[in-house]
Amino acid sequence: MSDPTPRPDGTIRVYTAKKILTMEPGMPEASAVAVRDGRIVEVGSLATLRASFPGIELQVDDRHADHVLMPGFVDPHVHPWLGALLSNFDFITPDAWDLPGQAGAQVTGREAYVARLQQGAAALDDPAAPYITWGYHPLFHGRITRTDLDGWFPDRPVLLWHRSFHEVYANTTALKAMGLDAREDLPDDVSLDWEAGHFYESGLFPIVYRLQDFLLALVARGLPRFAELMHRGGVTTGADMAAGGMGDMAEEWANNQTLEAADVPFRVLLVPEAKALLHHAGSPEGALQLARDHRETYRSRRFWFSDHVKLLADGGFFGQMMRMGPPGFLDGHEGQWMTPPDVLADLAAVFWDAGYHLHVHTNGDGAAQEVLDLLARLQTHRPRFDHRFCMEHWGYATEDQNRRLQRLGGVVSGQPWYVHVLPEAYTRSGLGFERASQMCRFGSLQRLGVPFALHSDFTMAPLQPLRLAWAACTRISVEGNVHAPAEMLGIDRALRAITIDAAFVLGLEDEIGSIRHGKRADFTVLRHNPLEVGPQGLDRIEVLGVVFEGEPRPLVGLGTSAPAPLDKAAIELFYRSRELPLPAAEGVWEAIHGHTHEGFGCACGLASGFGRLRTLATWARGQEAQPPVPAPPEEV
Repeated sequence: MSDPTPRPDGTIRVYTAKKILTMEPGMPEASAVAVRDGRIVEVGSLATLRASFPGIELQVDDRHADHVLMPGFVDPHVHPWLGALLSNFDFITPDAWDLPGQAGAQVTGREAYVARLQQGAAALDDPAAPYITWGYHPLFHGRITRTDLDGWFPDRPVLLWHRSFHEVYANTTALKAMGLDAREDLPDDVSLDWEAGHFYESGLFPIVYRLQDFLLALVARGLPRFAELMHRGGVTTGADMAAGGMGDMAEEWANNQTLEAADVPFRVLLVPEAKALLHHAGSPEGALQLARDHRETYRSRRFWFSDHVKLLADGGFFGQMMRMGPPGFLDGHEGQWMTPPDVLADLAAVFWDAGYHLHVHTNGDGAAQEVLDLLARLQTHRPRFDHRFCMEHWGYATEDQNRRLQRLGGVVSGQPWYVHVLPEAYTRSGLGFERASQMCRFGSLQRLGVPFALHSDFTMAPLQPLRLAWAACTRISVEGNVHAPAEMLGIDRALRAITIDAAFVLGLEDEIGSIRHGKRADFTVLRHNPLEVGPQGLDRIEVLGVVFEGEPRPLVGLGTSAPAPLDKAAIELFYRSRELPLPAAEGVWEAIHGHTHEGFGCACGLASGFGRLRTLATWARGQEAQPPVPAPPEEV
């Protein structure tokens, strides 16, 4: 990232506050901070600042005299394109969401879900507009099939996107609108239940393939809303953990530069996903070179690539696709590898040897064991100090695995929302009480001294770091139960996990994450002091705005309306989806999927596949012959 444009007069602006929580152990609290050219030059009180700059007139800004300042919040794992896309949809979820202009109340039970579904569809004025909702989960909302949807919505296209985002349910009207009139219109080698209207794993890709122009238009349309959600959450730095996954980096960069031109009050570290790079480059060494090319080509003040790369181990947590160790899932199903372990090892070795910081999507304890073994082999092969090998999500791991991670020098970027949404449902289905209650074991990491951050993986959790901290501190589920109190976080460590420790995970602790001289002047402005409110009230503290690189950016004046209804152009794109022919080459969909019989499991994996879909679409619009089948990773 580059520095902001300096003020020509070198003015020193002093922000005063009721309290400043610096996250610096030597001076944990202050009441004034001096800023020049976007960076902090001094911290203390107004009296000490004046003593530090004798004879210099300070520009005192007391707009936050009654407020609390913290370092700008850091969310080290977001998906801007996915957040922009889903911000166009109606959220009906088993967990409550605080979304501007949308009813984000928790919805559980089949009857309540159906009522809310019908309410949402009835609110659309255009009878031709598709109704698309996100957040459906059968463990919370009961089983819903195409027959049900046809009965409720005989004329309007309706799509229910699963809470995990890697499954979709469609009614007949939606299928016909996409040119899918019968099972024979779809390839044989994809996963779906035609009668139920349920498309999952490889079966989702033909749907997304047909709708890609429509979905990409929604991404562009939703970017301002994603930016608003970042601002409202007090997030001044995020990390896109699947950058380039939309398929065309130049196209995705154009979206980033739309936000750059809008002068948004945040920056985003772009972290490419290795399997998507592998698809484009053809070999692990080529993937490394492509990552290096991105670092040189795509860089602006707020968006940049660095020496970080994302790898994918097992499947997603919300869909129970993670790899679990013995005894596995109690209902007998098996989780999936998003990248076969041998391919994962080859990719990791190439980037490790090149000095990259590795972020590995790891959800179940079965995957945790595999990835820990991989880290141990890498350290034996080429020992590295301060490597910060990062376990992303770390949904369920044992105490022994956490202890081994500490010995190996690893860090964690954890997803605390799982323990808020899933314990009871996973107790009843899949894991049983012992493991379901102990997911998200941040207390263990805290006791062992493992550095860790909290992230949203937006939209897997709200883009609100204080709510994430609340979930990690209280471990209160959507059913009101407290799970594994010994794994609760202390409030100080929770606040560090959304500021300085999150910056450490991203290798940015010298630039952001705490309020001290020399760092970026990024502050989050709060109505109340989290240390006085306590863990139980963290989720209710109001974010009033941010200071980004020294410039105040209040929330006053931001829009609060719901997403605008789809316009005629977007609706037309939906219906024109039937015009894009589906490739019929043998094996093409399994190759896009990533690995025969394996899942993509989460937004990161979907991003990898989406890149391959874009390649096929380019072929379909300009060629008559069958497309070449993309090589599955294990054949590289």
